[in-house]
Amino acid sequence: MAANSEILSLIKWTLLGVLLPVIFLFIYFKFGRNPVSLTTANATPVSEGNNLPIISRITPFTLTNQHNRPIGLTNYLGTPWIADIIFTRCPTICPGLTRTLSSLQTELGSGVRFMTLTTDPSHDTPEKLLQFSRLHGQSSTNWNFLTGPKETLMKLAVDDLKLVSHPKEKSKQTSPHDLFVHSGNLILVDAEGRVRATFEHDSTNLIKRIRFSLKQLQEEQ
Repeated sequence: MAANSEILSLIKWTLLGVLLPVIFLFIYFKFGRNPVSLTTANATPVSEGNNLPIISRITPFTLTNQHNRPIGLTNYLGTPWIADIIFTRCPTICPGLTRTLSSLQTELGSGVRFMTLTTDPSHDTPEKLLQFSRLHGQSSTNWNFLTGPKETLMKLAVDDLKLVSHPKEKSKQTSPHDLFVHSGNLILVDAEGRVRATFEHDSTNLIKRIRFSLKQLQEEQ
């Protein structure tokens, strides 16, 4: 009986030694030469040379800047620009958001223009915007803080730039100045007035990502 058991064990291991290479070769020739990744099979490859999408287009507008001068779309055509929205009574992100743009202004130089809209025009006069801009490091050479009719501001901010801005419910306000819910995004607009990208103001590698997007816009030309 012991001898038979040893013979059967030998046959089993011999067959296993023959079958394993056969199974391996079958799998290799069926799948190995053309592998499919379950995570990327249906993904569209993205090349660094791809153009940025056209998200929306800016329609003509006329608003007033912090120096009490009229500003319109024609003042921004010809160079790319970055836009955001704030209000000067904002107790939370607005000062930091403005300082971020101030840093970008220094990093990117005169080849990029900047626009900050107020969502609180009844309070944010040109004088208030000038005071706020100076407090948080803005240089007026290529950056306008804009106020004007609420309807015009919201058309530009919400419809065209795709920012969020609306009054905050009184029951949800945490302070007397906690008046609005608005985006913390930065919007990149190209030289033709087309929205091309959006960035969270506190995102990682913000300046690197914006530089790369600006390079993509430059390569389109």
